[in-house]
Amino acid sequence: MAEPVKLRSVAPPEARRSRPSVLETLIRLEGEAIAATDALSLQHQAVNKPRDILDCGHIFWVSRKGSAVKILAVTGQEQMERHTPFGQWLKSDLKTRIQKGELNTASQWQFKSGKSGDVITYPFIHAFFAPFSPNPKSGGLLFAFAAPPPESHVPIMARLGEIYGLVHAARRGAKRARMAPRKRNLFLGTVGALALIGLIPIPMTTLAPAEVVADSPFILSAEFDGVIKDILVAPNAQVKAGDALVQLDDVTLRNELILAEKELQLSEVRRKMAGLRAFVDAEAKRELAVANAEADLAKARRDYAQERLDKTILRAPRDGLALFSDVSELTGQPVSNGEAILRIAEPTRVLLRLHAPLAHGEALREGARVRMFLDTDPVTPLEAELVRASYRAVTLPEGGMAFDAHAMLTDGDVPRIGARGVAKIYGEKAPLGYFLIRRPLTLFRQMTGL
Repeated sequence: MAEPVKLRSVAPPEARRSRPSVLETLIRLEGEAIAATDALSLQHQAVNKPRDILDCGHIFWVSRKGSAVKILAVTGQEQMERHTPFGQWLKSDLKTRIQKGELNTASQWQFKSGKSGDVITYPFIHAFFAPFSPNPKSGGLLFAFAAPPPESHVPIMARLGEIYGLVHAARRGAKRARMAPRKRNLFLGTVGALALIGLIPIPMTTLAPAEVVADSPFILSAEFDGVIKDILVAPNAQVKAGDALVQLDDVTLRNELILAEKELQLSEVRRKMAGLRAFVDAEAKRELAVANAEADLAKARRDYAQERLDKTILRAPRDGLALFSDVSELTGQPVSNGEAILRIAEPTRVLLRLHAPLAHGEALREGARVRMFLDTDPVTPLEAELVRASYRAVTLPEGGMAFDAHAMLTDGDVPRIGARGVAKIYGEKAPLGYFLIRRPLTLFRQMTGL
C-alpha cells in the first residue's frame, strides 16, 4: 500500500534556511552525548533527544549481558518500572529475540502478544533495534513506532545507536583507564611499604583474666569427721606457728574422754585389788595379769580420746596469712577427714594464675613473657614468666572453658594475694601480616572447612 502523502505548509526561504538539517541535528546530538556528565544523563538523552528528528512513539535503552536483558531508560520517564506488566512483557519478548539472534544486528519487527494471532494493545507496535557500537551484544536503542518507519529513518536510527554506543563504551573505558605514572608509582610504593611492614616479626600475644594466688600454700584440713564450731581468726589475718585457727565441735569427744578416764580409774582399782589377793592366793596371780592388761587398755583408750580432743583445735603449722573467704560460710559446716578448711600462705610468695582463651593456646609456652595490669593499678604492669600451663581446658566457675596457666613474678613489687587484672601473654614471633589476618583466617576455615 502506498504511503499516504502528508501535506506540509511551505515556509518562507528565510525560515527554511534557519531550520537545522538532519546532519546538523545529528552533530548536535553527538556533541551533547559526549558532554553528558554521567551514564544516567547519557541514557536520558538517548531516549528523548532523537525525537527531534524522528517521529517515533518511544525509545528504550536496552542493556544486554549474555542472555540477560535490562530496560534502563524509556522516553518521557525518569526511570523504567521494570516490574510492571508491560516491563515484564517487553523483557520477555526481547529475551526471546536474543535467543534467536535477532538483536545482534539492526533488525525490525512487529510486536505480538504471547497468544498466537492476538495483536497487543500497545499503540507503538512497529519496532526497530539499533545495536550499540563497537559491541553489538552489549545492547542498543529500541525505537517504537505507530506505523512502519520510513526507509529514510533507518540509517538515522542506526547512526544514533552507533553514537550513543560509542560514547557509552568510551565512558566505561575511561573509568578503567590506567593510572597516571605518578599515581601508579605512589600506589606501588604504598603496596610495597605495606608488604614490608607485614613482614616485621612481632610476638603472638593474647589477653587473659589473671589473679594473684599463693605459691605452694599449706592446706589446713580436718583429721577426722566433724563439724566446724568456730573460726578463731579473721579472713586473711597474719598468723604465727602454733596459733589456734579452727575449733571443731568437741562435745562428743569430751564425753568420750570422760568415759575413758572413768574406765581407767576402775581398771586401776581392779588391778590393786588383784595385787593384794596375789600375796595370799596363788590363783589370784593369774587375775593380776588380766587386771594389768585391762588397765593398760583403758589407759590407751583414754590417751586416744585425749588426742582426738586435742585435734579439735587446728593450729597454724607456720607463719603466714590465713586464706579463706568468710567466717559465716565456714561456721557450722560439716567436714570429712582430709577435707580442706583454709590455707596458710606466705604473702611474699605469689604466682599469677591465668585463664587463657582456647583460641590462643599457642602462646602458652614455658618461659613466655607475661605482663599483668592490675585493676587497682593499671598504669604499672607486673613482669612475670610463664612456668606451667595445663594441657587440657578446665571449666571456669563463671562458665566457659579456658587453659589454666601460672606465671612467676620476675620484677616489681609483690602484689596482694587475691588481686585481679588482665595479663598479656607474649608467644612466639610471627609476621605482622599473619597477626592481622589470623582471626579472619580462623573464622573462615571454621565456617568453610577449607
